[in-house]
Amino acid sequence: MFPQSALALPSGGLERNSSGRSGDVWRVSPERPDVYISGNPKMTSPAKAATQAALDVERVIDKSDPRWVRLREIIQKYSLQTGDFILASGRHSKFLFQLRQTTMLPEGSRLLGEIIVEYMDRKGVNCVGGLAVGAVPLVSAVSTMSSVKNSPKEAFFVRKEAKTHGGKELINGFVTDGAQVLMIDDVATTGGSVIKAIEGLKTEFPNCRTDLALVIVDRQEGAAENLAQHGVKLAAIFQKEGFEIG
Repeated sequence: MFPQSALALPSGGLERNSSGRSGDVWRVSPERPDVYISGNPKMTSPAKAATQAALDVERVIDKSDPRWVRLREIIQKYSLQTGDFILASGRHSKFLFQLRQTTMLPEGSRLLGEIIVEYMDRKGVNCVGGLAVGAVPLVSAVSTMSSVKNSPKEAFFVRKEAKTHGGKELINGFVTDGAQVLMIDDVATTGGSVIKAIEGLKTEFPNCRTDLALVIVDRQEGAAENLAQHGVKLAAIFQKEGFEIG
C-alpha cells in the first residue's frame, strides 16, 4: 500500500502531495500503464463512490509523446496562473488553469484536436460534446481535426440554459440519438460541468450513451469520484501534479 502522504507520478517516483488533501494518493496501474489509480484507502463518498476500476483516470497520451511535452509547455506558459481565484465549482484556489489561452492558440488547438480524435478512434466513439463556454473551442478543434484526419466526428455543445430567442435551442451542433458520446471539458475540479452537459444532452437525446469523459487537465480534487457516481469514467491528458505551480 502506498503511504497516504505520497503521490506516485506516472514515472513511478513518489513525491509529497502538495494539494494538502489527506489520503489523496495517485499511482500508475501495474496492470495498465495507461491509467492513473486513485489509491485512497479511506474513500468515503456514497457507496464508496464506485469500484476502484471506475475511479482509474485514464491517460489519454503517454508523456513521452512530443505532443504531450509541447502541450505541457504551452499550458505552463500561457494558461497556468497563480493568485487568488474562485473556480466554477465555487472553490477557492491559489492557482488557475485558464485553458482558453491554450485551446484558442492555433498550435494548442491543433495538438488537442489531433490527440482527442486519436483517442476517440481507439475507443470507437464518433460523437463529442461539452458544456459552453469552456468546451466550445475544444469541440471545434476536434471537429476540424477529425475532418483533416478523414475520421469525421459529430460535434455539439450544450448551453447552460436554452436561448430565449431564435430557435431557443439548448443543444447546438450535431448529435445522433443513441450515439456513444465523449463528453469533454478543458479542466475538471469536481466534474460538475461534465455532469451538467450530460443532463442537458439527455433532455433532447435521452438514448445517447455518456459514460466517457475527457479533460485537458484534471485538478485531482474529486472529479473522478463524482463522475464515477454518475457512471462516467474520466480520462485526462494532464493532471495537476504534472505542472510546476509556484
